[in-house]
Amino acid sequence: MAIHLKVEDKEGYQKILSPENSDLKLLSFSIIRKERDVFKGNTEKNESVFVITEGKCNFYVEKKLIGVLKRKNVFEEPPSAVYLPPFFEYEIEFEKKTEICVVGCPAKGIGKPKFLNSKEIKFRRVGEETYFRNIADIIPETFQAERIILGETINDAGNWSSYPPHKHDENNPPYENSLEEIYFFKILPPTGFGIIRIFDDNEDNLFLIRNNDLVTIPKGYHPVGVIPKHQIYYLWALAGEKRELKTSFHPDYNF
Repeated sequence: MAIHLKVEDKEGYQKILSPENSDLKLLSFSIIRKERDVFKGNTEKNESVFVITEGKCNFYVEKKLIGVLKRKNVFEEPPSAVYLPPFFEYEIEFEKKTEICVVGCPAKGIGKPKFLNSKEIKFRRVGEETYFRNIADIIPETFQAERIILGETINDAGNWSSYPPHKHDENNPPYENSLEEIYFFKILPPTGFGIIRIFDDNEDNLFLIRNNDLVTIPKGYHPVGVIPKHQIYYLWALAGEKRELKTSFHPDYNF
């Protein structure tokens, strides 16, 4: 019902996750880490979102500069990103040590390339008691993408998120839509840890989360917690046949 992976700390391009090697039908996840180098690629059949987590780089689409991605780290500065439809050539010119996450999903190609700076991204403060978190909606439902909805969450120190536990794995309109999901985590300080529980009436998985871990959520409820005096960050991405986030909450915890 879920896969827990550790992303290796190495330079270059890593294709971590795809429908060919996971329990997901649509989403893929890759990481590019380089320093003062150039990386060239093509989105092929996927609409793709490039999110910088650290560093600085110039992003070219069809040989034209679309924007400059830069960020000290995910905990101290807001995100910037690039959205590309399928079959677009791109080139990334790295100016310093940089990490970029790439989320992909098969699409027809109705969207347009778009650079998203931090001023264009909506930020939300949500929660109460011990489940406060900050959310950045990078690719919200209002964005002209085909399937991907994508953003970031940062828990307050020692807090929970994705709480109350919710799920989105059944087509039950207008109450719930079926959307698979991935979480890519970072911890501050990086020696800390968190947990994620992914469960439903048939399966129950509890994963210990450390820095640079990746988890798939094909179905089930999925609350996330982090130990005291530590924060947890995760890049999240959803995809399904209908691009609308409708969730249902677990009745035992929806007080």
